[in-house]
Amino acid sequence: MKGKKEYIILAAIIVAVVAYLGLRQTDRSTYQLPALSRITKEKISKIEITGPEKTLVVSRKGDDWIIAPEGYPADSKKIDRMLDIVSELELTAMVSESKNDHRYDLTPEKRIQVKAWAGKDVKREFDIGKTADTFRHTFVKISGDDRVFHAENNFRDRFETTADALRDKTVLAFKSDDIGSFKITKDGKTTEFKKVEESPKPEKKSLQWITTDNKPADLNKIKSFLSSLSNLKCKSYLKDRIKEDFKDPVISITLSGTKTYQLSVYAHEKKEEEEPLWPAQSSENNYPFLLADFKAKDIVKDPGDLMPDKPKK
Repeated sequence: MKGKKEYIILAAIIVAVVAYLGLRQTDRSTYQLPALSRITKEKISKIEITGPEKTLVVSRKGDDWIIAPEGYPADSKKIDRMLDIVSELELTAMVSESKNDHRYDLTPEKRIQVKAWAGKDVKREFDIGKTADTFRHTFVKISGDDRVFHAENNFRDRFETTADALRDKTVLAFKSDDIGSFKITKDGKTTEFKKVEESPKPEKKSLQWITTDNKPADLNKIKSFLSSLSNLKCKSYLKDRIKEDFKDPVISITLSGTKTYQLSVYAHEKKEEEEPLWPAQSSENNYPFLLADFKAKDIVKDPGDLMPDKPKK
């Protein structure tokens, strides 16, 4: 008799657990996630990012993006990472209906508001909060909906930026193989290097760099020098100064290939206990900028530094 009662109690517990789980499942299905349509990245024409302190606007201009109102070129890779989120924003779960936005950094003091246009039409509008505990989701709110959701991916840092951080830092770009000659002007003296083909045997040709007085340069040093210039990025741009403000460069470099490129570097303005930053300007950029010390030192060379090492005695 005792055993029969135990079976009855066990069966009742199982029924209760099944009923509870069924009710939980029913509760979970009582809400629906907002249906967010995907937007073709190429159709997005403007993004407005409003943080606690300021608003940042970037707009498409042809194949490029610019930062308003100055019209500074924006870093295409950083913009593309934003477009990935804006175009394919995906909600995975509802987190809260209780309007306690402070728990998710979605209050006006901490949220980041994003608005995206395609032409004249606003196609996406949402608020970004903090990263979820999963580190694979971000808390968001959709315009017109007070609920908090999990969005796929950890992406707050993509929009938590400034105009300076978003500017394209590339100030000079070319393919090293396209350069046929270059001139270095330093200490009032100009030295020119030219690329020539040498053919000691008809079936075997090799490239060599020589000076205008036919002295051979060190091929590896030339390659390293051109490499340091071929995709040059600055550390930051100079505010409230224009190219015409700078005179008497420490070094000027003119490179000739499919087109002509020019770079001028000026004496650094070193401050106490700070890394020296070298003012510079390039024919490929409309704004003067600062080079990090290690990059400038790769560029500010004497022409003799590109010649073969003298044999040690």
